[in-house]
Parts: sequence; C-alpha cells; structure tokens
Amino acid sequence: MLPAAYLDTAGFFMHEIDAHSIAVLEFAKVRELIAALTLSPYGRARVEEIHPLHDRDQIEQLLRQSSQMRDIIRYDEAIPLERMDDVSELVRRAGIEGSRLDPKPLLQVKLFLDIISDLAGYGKSPEKREKFPDVIDIIRRLHPKREIATSIGRAIDSSGEVVDRASSTLARIRREIGDTEVRLKQQLNKILSARKRHSGWQDDVITLRDGRFVVPVLAGEFGQDEGIIHDKSQSGATLYVEPTSVIPANNRLRQLQQDERQEIDRILKELTAMVGMAAADILADIDTYGQIDTIHARAAFALKTASHSPAIDDHATLSLIDARHPLLIYASGATDGVVPLSLTLDKENQGILITGPNTGGKTVALKTVGLLTVMAMSGLEIPADHKSVIGIYRKIFADIGDEQSIELSLSTFSSHIRNIITAVRAADDRTLILFDEVGAGTDPKEGAALAEVIILALLDRGSNLVATTHYSQLKTLPLEHPSLVNASLEFDRENLQPTFRLKIGHPGASYAIDIARRLGLPNELADKAAVLLGSDERSLDTLIEKLDSDLEHLTAEKSELQERLQRARMLEELQQSQKEQLDQRDKEAKRQFVDQYEKQLRDGKKEIDDLIREIRTSQADSKKIKESRHTIEQRASEIGKLKETVNPKKVADGRKLAKGDIVWIEKLNSDGQVVEMVGNKKVKVAIGSAFITVDTIDVTRKDDVKAAPKRQSGSGAVRASAADGEFSQEIMLRGMTVEEAIESLDKYLDSAVIAGVGQVYIIHGKGTGTLRKRVSAYLKAHPAVESIRIGDWNEGGHGVTIARIKS
Repeated sequence: MLPAAYLDTAGFFMHEIDAHSIAVLEFAKVRELIAALTLSPYGRARVEEIHPLHDRDQIEQLLRQSSQMRDIIRYDEAIPLERMDDVSELVRRAGIEGSRLDPKPLLQVKLFLDIISDLAGYGKSPEKREKFPDVIDIIRRLHPKREIATSIGRAIDSSGEVVDRASSTLARIRREIGDTEVRLKQQLNKILSARKRHSGWQDDVITLRDGRFVVPVLAGEFGQDEGIIHDKSQSGATLYVEPTSVIPANNRLRQLQQDERQEIDRILKELTAMVGMAAADILADIDTYGQIDTIHARAAFALKTASHSPAIDDHATLSLIDARHPLLIYASGATDGVVPLSLTLDKENQGILITGPNTGGKTVALKTVGLLTVMAMSGLEIPADHKSVIGIYRKIFADIGDEQSIELSLSTFSSHIRNIITAVRAADDRTLILFDEVGAGTDPKEGAALAEVIILALLDRGSNLVATTHYSQLKTLPLEHPSLVNASLEFDRENLQPTFRLKIGHPGASYAIDIARRLGLPNELADKAAVLLGSDERSLDTLIEKLDSDLEHLTAEKSELQERLQRARMLEELQQSQKEQLDQRDKEAKRQFVDQYEKQLRDGKKEIDDLIREIRTSQADSKKIKESRHTIEQRASEIGKLKETVNPKKVADGRKLAKGDIVWIEKLNSDGQVVEMVGNKKVKVAIGSAFITVDTIDVTRKDDVKAAPKRQSGSGAVRASAADGEFSQEIMLRGMTVEEAIESLDKYLDSAVIAGVGQVYIIHGKGTGTLRKRVSAYLKAHPAVESIRIGDWNEGGHGVTIARIKS
C-alpha cells in the first residue's frame, strides 16, 4: 500500500513520476545511503518512504528541517539520539490486559523512554526553539514518561535481574530465604561432622538436587529411615540424601522460593501494566522519534555531500548552479574531484541538447539533473549552490543507459523506443524529460530523423527536455528553434581527454577518430575513416573546434579585462580614500588656524578697547575711534570668510540658529535637533534620547530634513538621523580585515548608543570563522552591549551576529 503522501484529499493519485525513471536515476541508492545513517528501525522505515512530493509548503518544510538539523550537527549541542532496537511490538504486547514482559524487554522499553525524556528536555530550550523552530516543534510533540523508566530502573538492574528494592515484600522474602538457607546448611554440617570418617572419603559436601539441599551417603551405610534419596553417583557408590531432620527446612525454603517467583511475576506485571497504560503515547513517540531520526540522517547525508536547500518554485523550471552528483561525492568523500555543472530550463529555454565525445560525462550530467530534481522534490537537500531553483514537475521521464532485455526479447532500440513513446504520450508543460542518446540503436539516418521529430514534439507540448546525442544533424536544431539550446562537455583537444565541464551555448564534436588514433588505431585507417566521414561532417567538426578555440580565447580575454577592471576600481577607491584623508587634514589645519586667529583677534580687540578708553579719557576725537572700530570689524569679517573655506556647508552660528532647527554635527557624523543656544558660540542639540552641547562651527543647518546627507563608510552605508528616528541597524564587515572591522564596529556602536536602538545586526559572513570569533569577543567586552547571539536561519545564520544594546 502506498503512503498517504501519494494521495490527494480526494484519494486520487498525485504521484505520477515514472517508477522506471526513479530507478534509472538511482534514487534508491540515495535512500539506501541515508538509511545507513539512521539510528533506529523507525528512522529506516521512514527513509524507505521518501518520495517526490508536489506540495511546495510540504517540500519547503522538509528542507527547513534538514537545514536546521545540519546547523545543530555542525554548530550546536548534540541532539540526544542513540541506536536502539524496535520496541513497538513490546509496547503493543504490554497494552494487552494481564500480559507480562520479562526483565530484559522491559529494559529495552526503559532505554527508549530515557532517550525520549532526554530528547524532550532538549526541546524545552527557548533559545533552541528560536534558532531551530521546525525541528523543535517536532520534539515538543513527545510525551516523556520518565516515571515509568524510573520504576523499571528501580526494579531491574542492568543485567536483567529483579532487585530486592523492587518491593518490600520481595526484600523480606529474600531475607527469609537467606536465613533459611543458613540454618539448613548449619543442620547439614552438623550431620556431616558427626558422621564416622572413612579412609580416602572426601565427598562430604552439601549439594543441591531438585532445588533441595542434600548430603552424600555411602550406599552401604544408608538406612531407610535416614531420609529421602534424590540422586546417586554414576557408579552407584554414593547416594545424595535429604536427611529427615532437614525436610521441614527444605520445604520452607521451597515455599519461600515459590513466593519469590510469584512476587517477581507480580512486579513484572505491574511494570508491564504501566507501559501498557501509556502504550498510545509511547507508540506516538516511536513515530516521532522515527521522524527526528530521519531528519538527522537526511542532514548527515547533506553534510557528507556538501548539500544545501534550493529554492522551490511552483512552476516547471530548473536552475542548477555548481551542481554535482551526490553519489560521486559520497564515493570520493569530497567535492574537489567532482566537476560541477550549471544549467537552466524554463519556458524560454525549454530544452538542452548535449553533444560531445564518449566518456565525456554526458550521461552523468543527465543523471545529475534528474536525480537532484527528484531529491529536491522529496525534501532532500542537494549538492548545489543555495541559489539553485528546482520547480515542481508533475511527471519525470528518464531513458538512460542500455535498456536491452533478453527476458522480454527487446533490443536496445526497442527498449528505448518503448520508454520514449510512454514519455511522449504523457508529456505536458509540467513534465521533465531526460533522454540519453535519443534515437540511438538503429540506422543513424533513421535514428536522427526520429530523434528530431521526438524532440520537436516535446518542445511543442511545453515540456522541459535534456537530451544527449551523437547525431551531427541535431546540432543545427537550436538555430531554427530558439527554445532549444546547444551544450557540450568540454574536451581537451591537445591531450584528447575530457574535462567533464558542461558548456552551454554551442555543440561539441565527437572526436571519435582522434580518440581512436590516440588509443592505437593505425594512422592509415584513421585517415581513411576521416575521408569516409564526408566533407560536410568534417566541416561541421572543424567549425565546432574553431568555436571552441575562439571561446577559450574570449574567455581568457574576458578574465583579463575583469582583472584590469577590478584593479582600476581598487585604484579609484584608493585615490578617493587618499583624497578624503587630504581634505580632512586640510580642514583640520584650517580649523586650527581659525582657532589661533580668533584668539589673536580677541587679544587684539582687548588691546584696542583699552586704547579707545585711553583715547576717550584723553579727549581724543571720534574719527580716531571709528577707524579703530572699522579695523576690528574688518578683521572679524576676514575670519568669517576663512570659516567658510574650512566648512563649505552653510555654517550655523548663534545669530542664525533657532530652536527646532535640524543640523548636521560633523564631529559625530550624525543629525540632531537644536534644543537651545548656549551663547553665540555653542548650541545644545538632541540626538535621539541624548543631549549634547557642541560648538556652532561644528554644525550645519539643514533647510530640508529629507535632503539630509547620507554618510558612507567602510562599514557599509551606516545611516543615522536622531531627529526622524532613522538608523540602519545593520553594519557590513564582510571583506574587511579584523583590524578594519573592529575599528568600524567601534564607531558604529557609538552611533547606535546615541540613536537609542535596542538591537543591531553585524554582518561578517561565514568564511573561516576567524572574523566572527574576533567580533564576538569584542562585543562581549564592550560596555554598551548587553548580549549577543548568532542569527537564525532566516537572519543570515552564522554569517550574522546580533547584539542587544543596553538601554
């Protein structure tokens, strides 16, 4: 019976992806590898049910679960999962009234309950719920039964024995058993010590026969009234006798042992009943544990294959960026040895026709496209860039490899055609078609003709298609049908070796004759084959080779131009930075000159005022006084003009500023609002919730608040406007050195404190983690920072640190 996920709400089949296609794409091998990473039979059973889905929300939820579990495995406290056996049948048996589980099965149940309790405790952390919501929401569905596990652990030890503390009755019975055994052995020892010794007799040892204590007696010395014979030696010379005097004690011991068994049976039934009463919750937890185990295995597989979550699109579209085949990565243990491919399929680029030599990687490319699509639709992360996009296809058909069947009397061609016909009949605009060597296995001319009409028919139906071929006639199809794109697997013409790099945009040559020549085919035979190939075919191959050569040259030139452009931009930025530094130095020098000049002016004015008083005292004429005043005003005017050259903005002073004016404070790199004037030389301004008094020379009145200057810095366009509450809560440190980042962050935090924000986002990227560690250490030591945390998956993850500012 198919899992429920295969059906829609009305019960009709929604899972239309061809089973044969799933098989040839080797999706079963991916599931096998994931199943091997599970820790429980419940997880393995769930992995076997993984299949392509058509509900975008469901797919994205599975991808989020896997992504969050990846972060847990890599960065967080280990999730408490352990290997275990299947206890579901034991739990069901416990639910049957009057049933009893033996000690060791009860210990298996206890182990499961202990793991569930630990797992439930893991899910109680608010921080983890905030960081990994989808995973924690599943964990929070658990029903921990620690009291049952405690009861089992108190009654049964690790070896499976029911211990004395299981009940007071059991403890009392076992004490009585011990006391009775001691008394009984004492009686038997007295009997043995009173017996006459015989030369060479050494068998005076108390033993057990049929659960009763006995002593050895020589057969010739036994009397009928001495006791009961329970056994004799093989020779018959020794009898094992229960003396008459100890029969009551042995009877009492047997009764106590029976009582012990009954009490143990009662204890086990009681423990079983506890499990049975909670059976429904425990079975639900078994299902939940299987789900968590499956997510963990999917995430572990994603880590082993360097996989990420692609974007999921409701439409039939495909955009793979730096995609690799997961089975190749898993086999090699690294991505370095697997060449990535990138391609796009959509309404405009419906099909891709891949040509090139044998062993060049065409089939692997085809399988990579199909397998990654099936994986993503199944909620599995894929080994491709996170910017890749996978659309939801209703149908996927793959005809790959040699399909010859002896049992069905089908040739390679017949098998291929049967698969192709099935695909063509069912194809629509929500279908992905993957054909390997389309039209192969028959006469080349007829095969090429069939391949052409099949490809064009699929394009007419709106299907997405990726096909490989050796037919040269098909390489010209994209010229007449723009929705079909040529592609080829790159080939090293000098060494005649494939590079396995997929190139989109032009076809590839087969190089069959050249490869055969390199592998040892005599030159005369290779030359004859080249002649028989025909001039048209040779011309096409020559054209393709020339296109390859031209493309290599263009790529090299483009790379060189990009490098030059990058260097030019770097030089431009360096010059701009140097210019700004020189401008700042010039302004500072002028500022110092103005300060010195003002001091001289004040001193000179005082001297002139003294001179005027002296003139007045000495009855000097008014003309002399007016000349002195004019000199002072002229010097003041010169200073004012000099101030304008220091700050090209409109300089504010006490005669121009008014309460409520919006001003720019140069020193603080921030906007503020005038609160009041402090004389003519200073002004009190509000910056957020803070107040500060600054010199009027350091502020510039802004006639239009909306035209406020935006200051750019190396920290990435940090904006601050205390008057209108605008402040960027993000600072970009990615790409900086540690020293540059710390310097920018220090200035930014000062502005954040002034702006009164509660939380800021420091973007440092993931990289090697060095910058993140240094930034975290600096933030922890900063007096204005209350706490820090790593960003959630939707906040940038480990590429972002979020700092809370003290209020």
